[in-house]
Amino acid sequence: MTPQKALRAALLPFAFACVGIMRLLARFGVLVRIGMLYPRLGHAVMNTEVYLCERAAGLHPKRSFDIWTFKGDPASRTHARLLSRCLPIDPTRFTRLVALVNSLFVGWERFIAQSDQLDRDIHNLLERYPAHLRFTESEITRGYRQLVDWGLRPNARIVCLMVRDAAYLPQLAYHSYRDADVDTYEAAVRALVARGYYVFRMGSRVVKKFHADHSRIFDFATNGMWSDFMSVWLAAHCSFVISTSTGWDALALAFRKPILYTNFVPFEYLSTFWPRSLAIWKHHYKDGKRLSPAEILASGVSQAMSAQQFTDAGIELRDNTPAELRDAALEMADYVEGKFKPDEQAAFWNAFPRAISPYNNAALHGEIRLRIASRFLADYMEEEQCSKVKVSSA
Repeated sequence: MTPQKALRAALLPFAFACVGIMRLLARFGVLVRIGMLYPRLGHAVMNTEVYLCERAAGLHPKRSFDIWTFKGDPASRTHARLLSRCLPIDPTRFTRLVALVNSLFVGWERFIAQSDQLDRDIHNLLERYPAHLRFTESEITRGYRQLVDWGLRPNARIVCLMVRDAAYLPQLAYHSYRDADVDTYEAAVRALVARGYYVFRMGSRVVKKFHADHSRIFDFATNGMWSDFMSVWLAAHCSFVISTSTGWDALALAFRKPILYTNFVPFEYLSTFWPRSLAIWKHHYKDGKRLSPAEILASGVSQAMSAQQFTDAGIELRDNTPAELRDAALEMADYVEGKFKPDEQAAFWNAFPRAISPYNNAALHGEIRLRIASRFLADYMEEEQCSKVKVSSA
């Protein structure tokens, strides 16, 4: 028996005792719950930020004491430190053993603290409550000093670019359908640089360097500048983010930053709850034909969570083109700068399903705040109208 298993065995009676006390207190109206902090960054950040907003909104029991513990090593120690200022976190992880024992008994769910739908803000609370993660004044100053050391002004306008590739969580290779090629973003990045932005390509482990070469473009992921602290700090102090919807961009959401989602998939998991943000999705092709939004929904892969599901359905995913990415990036810049506001896109969103998650039977969407990049959507809507004309003519 390993020392770790021996210690767990020794603590087991105490864990059973804690569960007994928790259930006894519940009879008197005092609820003690345990929350799990995921080792993956996206869920560690957003599950807790959504929970904190729900708690502020009174959606959790008032007479409850929730204590949290990590299921594994935190993906970001900086985020873990900021989170410890918002939540009581058990550094010993003994409460993880208590949660395991609790799961052996009927009604265990009552003693688990969690958000209503993991990392999805189905109550639209992020727009109502300020960010719970906060830097101290000294930490803020540290970040600005680092910018100056890198040759930037403290008030520099920064865009963070996060492109998921095969180096991100390789143990979850079935998520490869979400990957994209960072070099296809060069035209978008250069267009933003021409607008006066600095662009940081984010990530701690990536497949390759970003080949775009410019004094305002920083390949933060590969050029030796990366640090856990600045990775979080930049998320809090950028103008907006361009992402493929992957773990790091949860920090931008937590700090209430606008996001341009690109190469998004699966279709029904669009982050509809986030205002001041835009999205474009990967093109779905079947038998050589690009599928319309309605056809994507009918294809059976709009909630697919593995590359094999797309293959089995005969769906080929094609990435957004450099031109699409450039147009969407410039529209996002206009949106953030107040030069452009997308319309309600009623025809698209009225047809968008208010889906239920197959994993927990809870809603995936609240009120729709997200918008689709206008030129991208217009291309799809025009194609769909042309298709209807052809059908009716036949």
